[in-house]
Formats: sequence, C-alpha cells, structure tokens
Amino acid sequence: MSILGRYILKRFFSIALFTLLASLVIFVTVDLMEHLDKFIDSETPRAEIVRYYVLYLPQIVYLVTPVAMLLTTVFTLGGMVRTSEITAIKACGVSPLRILRLLSCWSVLISLGIFLLGESLVTDTARERMEIYRTRIRKRPATLRQNSGRIYFQNSPSSMFTLENYNLEEGHGSKAVFLEFDGGRLRYRADAKEAELRDGVWTFLDGSERQVHPEETYRTFEELPLPGLLLKHEDVQSLQSAPEEMNLAELRGFIERQRQAGARITRWQVNQQIKLAAPLANFVIVFFGVPLSLRRARGGLALGFAISLLCCFLYYGLQVVCRNLGYKELLDPLGAGWIPNILFVLLGAWLYSILDR
Repeated sequence: MSILGRYILKRFFSIALFTLLASLVIFVTVDLMEHLDKFIDSETPRAEIVRYYVLYLPQIVYLVTPVAMLLTTVFTLGGMVRTSEITAIKACGVSPLRILRLLSCWSVLISLGIFLLGESLVTDTARERMEIYRTRIRKRPATLRQNSGRIYFQNSPSSMFTLENYNLEEGHGSKAVFLEFDGGRLRYRADAKEAELRDGVWTFLDGSERQVHPEETYRTFEELPLPGLLLKHEDVQSLQSAPEEMNLAELRGFIERQRQAGARITRWQVNQQIKLAAPLANFVIVFFGVPLSLRRARGGLALGFAISLLCCFLYYGLQVVCRNLGYKELLDPLGAGWIPNILFVLLGAWLYSILDR
C-alpha cells in the first residue's frame, strides 16, 4: 500500500473510532432517557440496567455504523479539503477515483464484519436482552414467553391446525384441532384435549376424529400421531421472535416451512432481504459520501456535518417507506430491501461524475 493510502486510512479509522464511540453514547443516552420511566416504575436495579445495555451494544453498533461511516468520510475528506491536501493530491496527478476505490474497498470489509456481527452476536444478545426487558423491566411473567398463546397454522392449502396454547419448554399444547378440506368442503377433523411434539411428530392425546367425506366415520382415541402436520417447535419460537432475534439461516428455514404450508410469507421475505441489504449500507454510505465530501466540504465541516445527517435521515426514511410498502405487498420483497442501497449508489456515481464541474 502506498504512503498516501496508509495516511488516508490512518486518518479515516482514527476518526471512525471517535464517531462510532460518540454515536454509541448518543444512542444509549437517548434510549435511556426514553425508557427511564419504565426503569424507575419497575424498580430495576442499576446492575440489571447496565447488563441490559451491555447486551444492547452489539445491535447498537450494527445500527449506527452506517451513520458513523458517513460522518467519518465527511470529516476525513472534508478536513483534507480544508487544509488543501486534496488540492495537493490532485496536483500530483492522483485522481479522486483512487480515494474512492481505497475507501470503498475497506468499507466492503467493514460491511462483511457487520454482517458477521449481525448473524452471530446481535441475534444471541437480542434474545437475552428482550427477555430481560419483558420479564425484569415490564414485569411480565416468564410463563408468557414460555407459552405461545393461541396458534392458527395453515398446514397446507387444504388443511389447517389450531392450538389453544403451546408451552415452548415442555413441547406440550392444549385444545388442538386439525382440519382437512376437499374443494372447500370439510373432509376430516381431529380434536384433542392435548397435543405433544414427539421426535418432531405431533401426537394428539385423548380426543376424537371424524371422517366427513366421502363416507362419514367417527372414533375416539387415546393417541393419534399426525406426521403430516408440518408445524415445528422452532416455528412457534419464530412467531414470537422479532427479526433481529433470528439469523438468516433461521429466517430462511422458517420461510421455507411457511411456504410449504401455504401460509403468507411476504412480511418474512421482506425482513430477509432487509437483513441481507442492511450490512451493505456501510459500503453504500461511504461510496456516496466520498464524492459528497469532496464536493461539499468547501462550505465547511459544519455544512458537511448537517448534510451528512440529512442524508442519513433520507436513507433510513427511505428504508422505512420501502419496508412498509413491502409489508403491504405494494413492493416486491427484493425491491423493499435493496432500493435504498441502489438509489444511493446511483447518487454517489452521479456526484462523482460531476465532481470536477
């Protein structure tokens, strides 16, 4: 690596460390002020609050890194413009494209690191953090987390399954009903007081089954295995989980099982695309920020800082709009996840094309 490259990267990463720490402090402070009344009302011990935010740190880093990257880019290159270092670099025949290529390559590595963070530490700590929030801060009984509540499951296009309640720890449910249809007409029904998952197979206990069509039959049973029932234990857990509590492999498996069952999966597909696209925001932001900084920093770092924050709000605002349009099936899941990244890459390319005009 050239001397110039090492100089820019040293400056870039020293500023990145500062902006990331500042972003973390601001995020934690705002979140603490927002939830302070809940902490006080629940009489949460200080040690528990500290533990809550320690567990929150991986997700905060995941969320604020794109903002920190844009601010870092603006401060790094804006400072070099202000001290005429960029002018000297151009006078030596070095194109701004070299700076763009250097920082973009490193931002890809940062995106990869954030992706790995999101697939490991973020999901693991999110589960524990949300459990603390539900049971220690909101004072909800732990049994609410263990018990799923009522379940309605579309097992296939022609069958469905309902369960009054399912205990996640025991793998045991109550008041189970399984229905099969033939052309919209009820063909078979099984009712049971209890249902259990045994080695991945649902077994109805103490119930009755009725064949309605083509011939009507009725019998009671003590145990009735239903190997065709596709609902898995992890599916019930997924239904209670937020997207940040599942990694891509878990989310992909859940979507596939829901697809096989004929259930609506649009919302989960949108979440999957967002999880894929979100880490690349670090590359997109840097790619967009380099020409923005070189062009706008002449107005001063204060103006560059304001423009950076505005761009961040626009980017995250566009993400929210696209996500909600995807949930409403007004936008394809692929577009809901990737349109913000694509638009800002195109904007970055356009800014670079007019850089010297």
